[in-house]
Amino acid sequence: MRTTTAPVTVPRPVLAERLTTLLRPEFTGDLIRIDPDNPVFARGRCQVTGCRRGAWTKMLCNTHYGRWSKQGRPALALYAATTGPVKCFSDRIDAFDLRRLPPGLRAEVAYSIQRRHDDRTTRLIPMMINRLVDLLVAAQVTSILDHPLPRWKMLAHEHGLKDVGGRAFGQLGYAWRHLHDLADDMDAEAEFARDTWRVAVLGAQPSGKGITTIRFDHIPQPWLRASIKRACRYRLGAGKSFGSLSIDERALRWFAIYLTRHQPQVTDPSGITREVLEHYLSYLTAAPQLSGNTTNTYLVVLRAFLQACHRHSWMPGLPAQAALYLDELPPRPRPLPRFIPEFIMAQLEDPDHLAKLPDETTCHLVVLIQETGLRVRDACILAFNPIIVDSTGWPCLKYYNTKMATEQLVPLSERAAEAIRAQQEHVHDRWPAGGTCLFPAQVANPDGARPFHYATLRQRLARWQQDIDLHDETGQPVHVTAHQFRHTLGTRLINAGVPQHVVQKMLGHASPQMTARYATIHDATVRAAFDDYQQRRVDIHGDHLPFDPEGPSAEAEWIKHNLARVQASLPNGYCGRPPQQNCPHPNACLTCPDFQTTPTFLPIHRRQLDDTLELINLAEQRGNARLATNHRQVADNLNQVITALEAIEDQEAPQ
Repeated sequence: MRTTTAPVTVPRPVLAERLTTLLRPEFTGDLIRIDPDNPVFARGRCQVTGCRRGAWTKMLCNTHYGRWSKQGRPALALYAATTGPVKCFSDRIDAFDLRRLPPGLRAEVAYSIQRRHDDRTTRLIPMMINRLVDLLVAAQVTSILDHPLPRWKMLAHEHGLKDVGGRAFGQLGYAWRHLHDLADDMDAEAEFARDTWRVAVLGAQPSGKGITTIRFDHIPQPWLRASIKRACRYRLGAGKSFGSLSIDERALRWFAIYLTRHQPQVTDPSGITREVLEHYLSYLTAAPQLSGNTTNTYLVVLRAFLQACHRHSWMPGLPAQAALYLDELPPRPRPLPRFIPEFIMAQLEDPDHLAKLPDETTCHLVVLIQETGLRVRDACILAFNPIIVDSTGWPCLKYYNTKMATEQLVPLSERAAEAIRAQQEHVHDRWPAGGTCLFPAQVANPDGARPFHYATLRQRLARWQQDIDLHDETGQPVHVTAHQFRHTLGTRLINAGVPQHVVQKMLGHASPQMTARYATIHDATVRAAFDDYQQRRVDIHGDHLPFDPEGPSAEAEWIKHNLARVQASLPNGYCGRPPQQNCPHPNACLTCPDFQTTPTFLPIHRRQLDDTLELINLAEQRGNARLATNHRQVADNLNQVITALEAIEDQEAPQ
């Protein structure tokens, strides 16, 4: 493992030779010129007409900014149009001046500048490098690697570097780490041999949550650490992300620490017996600090690790009985979706509240997630133009589902499409040269190539909810996460009657079981409405039908009601017959003893009564006594139903 507490003893000619090979011509001079149009090193040209220098504060060069301040800070547009360019200036302006450094040290600093340029995440300014050069000259060193980082921090204090922990010292630490890797001839193979793995060196698939390092030095047993590293390398080669690998390491670290604390007699693979695993199973299941999901994940990882060790002989001496079986794992909790109640969603979707988000990119991202239910990671990495128009001209969203590792296409609402188009305009205004992603990170992103980060959205959402005083019906403050927008959309779709297989495709679920969780919410909602309906129903004679929601037949009646609604949808009530039975009264519901209705249908019953009275008159005029009798039965039943329903309505009316 690399340490920051010891200097590196590498032959200077070797390091110098490597630097000479790696440095490009534009970074080899004593003065490294800054192109004002380079987004890593500058912000553009000074807005004063005719000025060729790079702009900094207020898009003015340092000289013009100083003059503008002395003149009382007049209107910038007027000042820029009436002030002439700087006629002469130092050659240190708009350049990194390395002339005071000896050749070897100069190459090291130049290499760090080149690396920053290629990383394209942090804007370097001359003042940062000037302060770094001051420190290196005062310390009288021949290489940045002459001292470990803690010693450099002490030297920075001694020599008056004011921003220790700031950007100048940050550049020193950045240079030290990259020079250390260069001195060690660090590549992926060498990185795998270390006990700290870095995603940048391994070239692995990055984690959406910002995990850049995995440490194995916390695993006490060398023999177990070696096997775990081998398993993680194997999984990385199989296409697992760096974030997934970090979960594996954390799960197996728990097992390693358990062995150290509770099974100290285990000193080699032969000690991992079935009895030890059974004890660990009960220990982990009872661990109060772990959730049910985490416990299940840790055991699943250990089970897979033991299987791989048996299959590939990664731990010679491991007993054949050292295994965990699927039926031994505790069930993974299946909580209901954490949907956001509509009272709270109304606040989160309020345009006035959305306008209080810190910038346009965050606002557009939140709206898109609300409307599409995308996972935050998938939304953040959307391509600049993700809209595809279908055959009817409707906009659809093309995105990469990272969890399922596949591209998907879903229809867009008008609100979501408008948010995407507005964001495209915003990106074009800020990065005229064009960006590769729809939601670029707002800082440390000079050319707009780095996507918005999940952690940034999480922090901004938390602050925004405080700013808008997000609360529930009782006035209590509440907090929601971006992922809950996904749960809310799924719940809304199911409650709107969208079939589960359609919701599954809309949300990009791998299995119908995931979507079925939203149907559970729908069933609970509809069941509550059903219980309410049962308390208010009457039959064709206007008699109230009793119902006990806690009774033994309540569940069966609920199932019958659902099946009947699927098979027989009536305009004025519900059919109370089981759907397995044939209907002997087709089109004659108001004379059927199985007919049920509620006050919801009162307007329909009144209209039907008027129509029935007209039919009675018409039948009598034609001399059709039998038809008139049938209509009178319907009219009598309607009168009884209407009277009973009006009585229920009067009882429910506010006093």
